[in-house]
Amino acid sequence: MARLTLTALPYTPQRFRCGRVRGFGHPQLVTFLQSQPALGPLPDDANLTVYREHPNLVREVCLPPELGLPWACMVVKRFGWRGSQHYLTSPFKRSRALKAYRTACHLLAYGLHTPLPLGVCEERRWGFVQYNVYATAAVADVVTLQQYCALLPDGPSGLEEVMRLVAAYTRRMHDSGLWHRDLVSSNLLLTGPPGHRQVYLVDLNRARRLPYVPAVLRAMDLARLGWREWLPQFCALYSAGRFSATRLLWMMHLYGRWRTWRWHMRRVLKPLRVRLRL
Repeated sequence: MARLTLTALPYTPQRFRCGRVRGFGHPQLVTFLQSQPALGPLPDDANLTVYREHPNLVREVCLPPELGLPWACMVVKRFGWRGSQHYLTSPFKRSRALKAYRTACHLLAYGLHTPLPLGVCEERRWGFVQYNVYATAAVADVVTLQQYCALLPDGPSGLEEVMRLVAAYTRRMHDSGLWHRDLVSSNLLLTGPPGHRQVYLVDLNRARRLPYVPAVLRAMDLARLGWREWLPQFCALYSAGRFSATRLLWMMHLYGRWRTWRWHMRRVLKPLRVRLRL
């Protein structure tokens, strides 16, 4: 972790600890990061950009100009809980904020774009995670891949360029040993004009680093993109002669059917889980 951090980041992270709150990040942001676990309800501010509220709070924060930082804004993500089982197993795991920070450093070390990680902090009590916060530099003028595919502002030629970029990015990500596990189209960001676009990957807390990512895990990642009518073309771009596009497409279809079946089962079992408070 230290080697990746020092080589991938444009700053040397500074560790800090205040009571049960501990973390590390940009030296000029340590004081700000220490205050994050104490965040109360969102203030009534029309200029405050809130991306998500439940179960994770994700919002954009303007940085004071007197800090002299090259970033005008940062995005702060405070992770919540989707169920009691996640809280109960937290003493045996890294916090999701720390996982996201480590994964971001991994991507940057391999030359893959992701919002620059600026800091992470967590508070534990008897080993149980009470708060965990991850902060990154805000990327300006972005659109999610989901929004782009819904609008197709540049027509077929623009879509072809985006598909090539996403295929190249995801292939390099898998080649680096990273299995994202939540590669939905809303977690891929596009920035820049046509011909000069760049792809950024976000929501990194579920990712796992492996010595090698086999084809079946690659297919599971790619199937989450949901590109139905464009899947054959995308598989051909992703394979690039290294894999069997037909076999990869078959595995993606099989995994997609299994996910659909699981969704229906969860929908049927949801009333029972509510009654049993699971």
